Amino acid sequence: MGMPTILIPALSGNNQDESLSMDETGISWIASMSNLCVPLGCLLSGQVAQKIGRKRALQAVNVPFSVAFALFYFASKPWQILFGLSLTGTAGGIAESPGVSYSAEVSEPILRGGLTSSGTLFISMGILFSFIGGTFFHWRTLALINAVIPLVSTVLLMLIPETPYWLVSKNRMEEAQKSLAWLRGWTSTEQVEKEFQEIRKSIEVSAQEDSNRTWRSNLQLYMEGRFIKPFLLIALTFVTAYFGLTPVTAYAVEIFNLLQVPLSSYYATVLMGSLNLIATILCAIILRFFGKRLLAFIALSGVSLCFIITASYCFLNDIYFFSSSAAASTSSWIPMVALMGMGFFSYLVVFGLPWILMGEIYHNEIRDTATGLSAAIGYLIGFLASKTFQQMVSAVTLPGVFLFYSGVAVGGILALYFLLPETEGKSLAECCQHYSGGSKLDNRVCRNRGTDKENEHGV
Repeated sequence: MGMPTILIPALSGNNQDESLSMDETGISWIASMSNLCVPLGCLLSGQVAQKIGRKRALQAVNVPFSVAFALFYFASKPWQILFGLSLTGTAGGIAESPGVSYSAEVSEPILRGGLTSSGTLFISMGILFSFIGGTFFHWRTLALINAVIPLVSTVLLMLIPETPYWLVSKNRMEEAQKSLAWLRGWTSTEQVEKEFQEIRKSIEVSAQEDSNRTWRSNLQLYMEGRFIKPFLLIALTFVTAYFGLTPVTAYAVEIFNLLQVPLSSYYATVLMGSLNLIATILCAIILRFFGKRLLAFIALSGVSLCFIITASYCFLNDIYFFSSSAAASTSSWIPMVALMGMGFFSYLVVFGLPWILMGEIYHNEIRDTATGLSAAIGYLIGFLASKTFQQMVSAVTLPGVFLFYSGVAVGGILALYFLLPETEGKSLAECCQHYSGGSKLDNRVCRNRGTDKENEHGV
C-alpha cells in the first residue's frame, strides 16, 4: 500500500536518471491498480480461509507478495509495474477474510476491538516503512527489501495456532482445545473447558443448519437483513475512510511539492506516516474507553476541519491544479500540518473502523464470505477514490476536491450517528443479534467484559 506513493514521483518523467516513466494516465493506474485487483482476491478470500484455515491462508498469500516485489525490482516496462501492483492487490484481498476472522475468533470481547484494530496498526507500519525506504533508497532497492518480508511472515506464522472455531468446524477437537488454551495465556485445557464447549455447541448447531440447506437457502442468507444491513453500514464506513485519505496518501509527495511545504516532500511524507502510526497505536489504547461511535465522530470532525483548512490555503494562494506554475510562491507550515492532521484523525479510527466491524457484526454462518464481499466493495471504493482524483482536480480544482472530501466526512458523521451501534466490549452474540431480529445494542461502552461473560456461542 505504500509503494504507489514512492513509485508515482519516481516514474512521473521528472527524473532524468530513471529509465522507466509513465504518462498521467499510467500514473493514475499506479495509484489505483492495487485497489482494483483487491476485490478479486476478496471474492476468493472467504472460500480459501474456510477450506485451508485462517493460518495457512495467511501463509499462502505471502508467495504472490514476494513474487510481485521481485517483479518491481526487475521491471523494465510499465506493464510489469502494473502487473506487480495487481498481484499485491489480489494477494492482499485473499488475506482479508482470514486476517479479520482470525482476530475476531481468537479474541475475548474486552480485547477484540483493540486486537482487530491492530491490523490497521501494522498496515500503517508497513506504509511508514515504505515511506522511509523510499526516502533513503532507490525504489528498486526498496522493492527487493519488501520481497523478503513476506518470507519472514511465513516463518513467524508457524509460531501461532489455528483458531479454535475453525478447528472445531473440521472436527479436530483436541487441537482446538490446545489452541484455545494457548490463546488464553498458555493455560491448561481444563481452564478453558467451558468456553470450548460453548464453541463446540455453536459450531455443531451451525453445521446442522448448513446440512439442511440447499444452494437456494444458502443464497437466501445474503438476502436477509442480517447481511444487508451490516454490509451497507460497512460500505458507508469505507466511503468515509477512503474518499480523502487514500488519494492524498498516494499523491502525498506530489501534493507536498505543489504546496511548497518547508520540509522535503519525502521527509514530510515520512512524518505523515509516523503520525498515522501514532494515531493507530492511540486508537488501540483508547478505543475500549471511548467506544467506536464517539471516537468516529471526533475523528471525522477532525478530518473535515483539516480539509477545510487545506482548501482555504489553496484558494488564498491560487493553487488549483498540478503544474509547476501553480505551485505556492512561499512555503508554509499550515497545509502540511493540516494534511498531517487529516491523516492522524483518519488513522485514529476512521480507516480501521470497517475492518473492526467486519469481525464483529456478521453472523458466523456468513462471516467468511461476507467479510470477503465487504472488503471487495471497500477496495472498489478505494479504487474509485484514487482513480478519479486527478480527473476531479481537473474538473473542480484541488481546493474543490478537498472541500468535497470535507463534505464526505460531515456526511459520515450524520449517517453514523443514526446507523452505527456501539459494539465495543459487547460479545459477538450481542453484536450479531442486533441485525438478526434479536435484542438491539445500546450506545454504551462495556469495559469489563471477559471470557466468563462471553456467551458468544460462535455467532
